[in-house]
Amino acid sequence: MNLYSYFFVACVSAFCFLMGTEAVAQETHVDPIIIKAERNILLRSFIDLDGGKRVTHAISIGSPLKVHYTYDADNGQLVLLWKGEFLDATPMWHDRGDGSSRPIGKAIQTGDATPQIQRLATQQSEFKKDTTGSGFKPKGYTLDASGLPKFKYQTYGLNIKDATKVIDGGHGIRREIEPEGSADDLYLCLARANAIEQKDGKYVIADKAYSITVADEATLKPIIRTIQSAQELLVPFKSKIIYSILFNQ
Repeated sequence: MNLYSYFFVACVSAFCFLMGTEAVAQETHVDPIIIKAERNILLRSFIDLDGGKRVTHAISIGSPLKVHYTYDADNGQLVLLWKGEFLDATPMWHDRGDGSSRPIGKAIQTGDATPQIQRLATQQSEFKKDTTGSGFKPKGYTLDASGLPKFKYQTYGLNIKDATKVIDGGHGIRREIEPEGSADDLYLCLARANAIEQKDGKYVIADKAYSITVADEATLKPIIRTIQSAQELLVPFKSKIIYSILFNQ
C-alpha cells in the first residue's frame, strides 16, 4: 500500500469514527424528566448524599412555595433541604433507570443518614451510625388535608410522630417531633458540622448556609458539643421538640 492509500484509509477511518461518535451522542441525549411541585407532592426514590452514601428509603417532599426537603425513613432524619425547582427524576425513569432522583439546584445536606434520636450514656458518648439496639421500626405516615406527611416510627420503646412544614414566605422549614411516653437519656441531634455558632438567638451551622432556631429554648437547653473534631447540636428528648431550619440567604 502506497502513502496515498494509507492517507485515504486514515481519512475514511477518522470520518467513520467521528460519525459514530456523533450518532452515539445523538442516541444518548435525553430530555430531563423534571418533577414539578405545583402542589405539595411526595416522591419515593434513592437519594445520593455527599461521600457516596445512598439513602435507599428516601421520601422527597416538594412544595409550591419552592422549598423542598428529603426525609430518610430508615433513620427518621431530614437529610436534604433546598429551594427552587423540585426533582430531576431522569436517573430513575429513563430507560431501565437506577432508582435515584436528585434535587434541582444546590441542596443543603442537613443529615448523614444516621438515627437522629439516640440514647447516650454521657453527654460525650458518640452517636451510633445505625439503629442497632434502638428497636427502630418505621410505621409509615399519614397525610394532612394539604397533602403533607406526618411520619411515624418506634424507637427506644417510644412511638414518635414527626411532621415538617414549609415556613410561610419560603424562609425554611419548621419541624415538630413528638414522643408518646418518655424515656431516659435520649437526645435529638439537630445538626452536625465543622462549626456551630450561637448568635442572635440562632445556631448558625458550618458555612452559614443555614441556621436553626429552637422553640422553648430556655426549657429544652440545647447543647453544643465537640466529638472527633466535629460539633453537634443536641437537645434532650423528653417531650415535643419544635425547631426551624432557616436559609441564611
